[in-house]
Amino acid sequence: QVSEEEVRDAIRLLASAIDRAQAEGSQALIVQLNTPGGLERSMRSMVQSILGSPIPVIVYVAPGAARAASAGVFITMAAHVAAMAPATNIGAAHPVAVGGGGDKEMLKKVANDAAAFARTIATERGRNAEWAEKAVRSSVSATEREAVKLKIVDLVAESVPDLLTKIDGRTVKTTRGQVTLATKDAPVKVIEV
Repeated sequence: QVSEEEVRDAIRLLASAIDRAQAEGSQALIVQLNTPGGLERSMRSMVQSILGSPIPVIVYVAPGAARAASAGVFITMAAHVAAMAPATNIGAAHPVAVGGGGDKEMLKKVANDAAAFARTIATERGRNAEWAEKAVRSSVSATEREAVKLKIVDLVAESVPDLLTKIDGRTVKTTRGQVTLATKDAPVKVIEV
């Protein structure tokens, strides 16, 4: 079980990374994601940080064999740019009661709420809202190639340099307005956490 402190740390980590990237004048923040999922409340806070970010947040599901499952679906779909490495997958976002408990009606409410949130995020980012809802209600998943074809994510990239080349010139909407990425050959500062 995840402690309250671990939840707060995860939320603070993303928010502080966005703040730090902005303060340093970075073009964007790349979040490399590999997760089986997590708690709903921390996922919602992270999605709020991404949606409210003044700089573009790029979620990159990597390395190979990584996944964006459960809460990772919401975080990936909230990104200004969503990318996946080869041999990765995304999906299976049906909510699970911590400890396996919960009555049937409460679980139905939680699933309905999660499906609505998934549709909202997908619509905001121009992604596949129908698939997002299915990821919640039916626990569907997709490979990286299927995810691009289904408009769940934007692209497949072999590496961070490949990602930066492929998104160069792309225009995204942040809370500060339209931003055109100039990322080809951009310097990358990696901070491992």
